[in-house]
Amino acid sequence: MKITTKKLVVSALLTGIVLSTSAGTGMVQAESIHTYSEQQQTTKYPKKVMEAVRQSLGVDKHSTEVDTRIEAMPQVEVMDKYLDSFGKKIKGNEVREAVRGVFNIDLDEVSKNNYGNKLISYNPAIMQTLRDSEKLTDAEIMKLAKVKVMDAYIKAHGYDLTGAENRVVINQIFGVNLDGISGIAGLQLGINSKGIWIINTPTDMLVISSSLDDVELYVYTTDYWEQITGTKEVPDSLKQYFADNGFTYDDVTGKYIWVNPTGESAPEAIKSQTIGTLIQTIMQVNASL
Repeated sequence: MKITTKKLVVSALLTGIVLSTSAGTGMVQAESIHTYSEQQQTTKYPKKVMEAVRQSLGVDKHSTEVDTRIEAMPQVEVMDKYLDSFGKKIKGNEVREAVRGVFNIDLDEVSKNNYGNKLISYNPAIMQTLRDSEKLTDAEIMKLAKVKVMDAYIKAHGYDLTGAENRVVINQIFGVNLDGISGIAGLQLGINSKGIWIINTPTDMLVISSSLDDVELYVYTTDYWEQITGTKEVPDSLKQYFADNGFTYDDVTGKYIWVNPTGESAPEAIKSQTIGTLIQTIMQVNASL
């Protein structure tokens, strides 16, 4: 995996990614999410996704001639093409099916376990939509399962949201920024989200994860980092960033930890800023090798 051809568009793509913790002393233990998979899958995406995207590209759904092209596409583009296969009216369960198939994230399981954003209220547009369409109070809305909120919002908009609009809704309700995840692929930053590895390759250099409620953030180096740098230590510039932004180092786990003192989910600003700094660090290390 090379990063030299990637553009660093951190502020636009990475804002609001919500992560979940990996196991560690004194940290929340993430449960395993049931992921979307198929036996003997040989392609990057499941059979149903590949067939739909092949057809969208004008080839037979069983042909493999465009598979290399498909697997090189940004995940958000693959998701949009897969969503198109469901027809003009796309329901919430179909959107979640696309997220499972393309990103390997089970939003139904996330909702069931109430993972993700720890919020007092959803985005004002979501709250107003459910007040009007479902005749619910704010307290009643916040008691709904996340998938119910998603389904009600999509229904109220006539099942006519685009893939991009659905991804915004998913980020606002579940705290999962699919655009950001798609943009990070290939930048050697591991991400553990909602109890599963969203990005996890042998050449990832740094990892960012968090508690299931997103109140705590964790950053640590990988074995590959140690292999190519000869140390588990991060550069002084990154240590200074951690010190300036309230991270502390845990000697037992080898992780830098940030905890929101308000007890709420980490603000988007600290998450996007940290991810951007980590990617910049990875690029600088690679450039020095």
